[in-house]
Amino acid sequence: MGKEVLVIGHQRPDTDSIAAAVGYAALKNELHQGGFLAARCGKLNRETEFVLSYFHLSAPLQVEDVRTRVKDVLDGGLLFIRPEATVRQAGIFMRQHGVKTLAVVDEERRLLGLFTMGDLARLLLEAWDTGNVPMDEPVSKVMQREDLVVFHEDDLIAEVRQTMLDTRYRNYPVIDDDHRLVGLIARYHLLAMQGKRVILVDHNEKGQAVPGIEEAKILEVIDHHRLADIETAEPVLVRNEPVGSTATIVSKMYREHGIVPEKGIAGILCAAILSDTLLFKSPTCTPNDREEAGWLAGIAGIDLNLFGREMFRAASSLAGRTAREIVLEDFKNFTFGGSTVGIGQIEIVDTDTLPVGSDELYAELEKLQAERNYDLIVLMITDLMRNGTELLFTGPQARVVERAFNVAATGGRVFLPGVMSRKKQVVPPLQRLLQK
Repeated sequence: MGKEVLVIGHQRPDTDSIAAAVGYAALKNELHQGGFLAARCGKLNRETEFVLSYFHLSAPLQVEDVRTRVKDVLDGGLLFIRPEATVRQAGIFMRQHGVKTLAVVDEERRLLGLFTMGDLARLLLEAWDTGNVPMDEPVSKVMQREDLVVFHEDDLIAEVRQTMLDTRYRNYPVIDDDHRLVGLIARYHLLAMQGKRVILVDHNEKGQAVPGIEEAKILEVIDHHRLADIETAEPVLVRNEPVGSTATIVSKMYREHGIVPEKGIAGILCAAILSDTLLFKSPTCTPNDREEAGWLAGIAGIDLNLFGREMFRAASSLAGRTAREIVLEDFKNFTFGGSTVGIGQIEIVDTDTLPVGSDELYAELEKLQAERNYDLIVLMITDLMRNGTELLFTGPQARVVERAFNVAATGGRVFLPGVMSRKKQVVPPLQRLLQK
């Protein structure tokens, strides 16, 4: 990962989050001749793995966080000198390049020491008394090699800054895992520093964002969810539409620019629309979703119904998954008023595909609630054949579920006919009650 703009979705990415990142990065690269990189901040689920494999696409780069690190502020300049070079040569080299610090490295570019303009001045002052000017001595004899303050390229700027303030040297060498020099960092790097540049897709919530988002520079937000709490220092492009999938918006943007996506890109965008709209059964589905899915399917050469059923069969294969893995398969955090809420969702085509029973899933919900101190935690088991969702829920605010859906639940579970969408049918009623 270099200086590219990261296009990235939410934590615990689903197919729409991955497809939107891949598709939008490809569109931006087409429009701007490169500079954009699709990324993700979590493990792929089985559905997304199936889709990427089906269309022969690689998974986006996994990013643990977007906090600024030393390597992000280095300007690419790399000046160094070998230990056998003379003091005279080092002085000439510094004057030619206008630098006051040189790293001394071996033939493998491993750091051996530093030679600075201060060292040169000290030698000349000492020669004033002795009359011996050591200009032809090798740098290795006079360089600093003890008690060097050295940073690693993956060190966080927030931690490096304090060390630099405490020591106040002009330059600090930066090394990689093999102790090879990758650059020098100075205080001016911190003054000129900007956070990593990021485009958010398929969400606009701080709690769902890649860690470190508060240090990043958000350039755009492309989403189909409710407006939440992402904040920016400057005005940015926000495209938020009430459609069933972020991939629908990305597909529309291709057409607006008169660009036809590559077959694989069209395929994964189409798959994301089918996934988020549950084969057009979800109440979030709009005519726009159907129109874009049809256009993309033609480019990708797939039959919507046949491919959709194959994709959901692959997604509903949960064999070998533990109860916790199932609960966290597609899990999102929300803050409603003063309440912290976690909502997971899985889609199945047959209850027999679940490798664990509902009692075990409910017990796992209780463990997660206690571990993470949720006010309410919910698991939606959405059955595509029954066209409804079994809701498992627990936490101090559990009674809100009964009020939100006007049902009497037994043991923290209830079946809700016709409920298929977390975003449109579960989140809004819970939010209304908890934000009162």
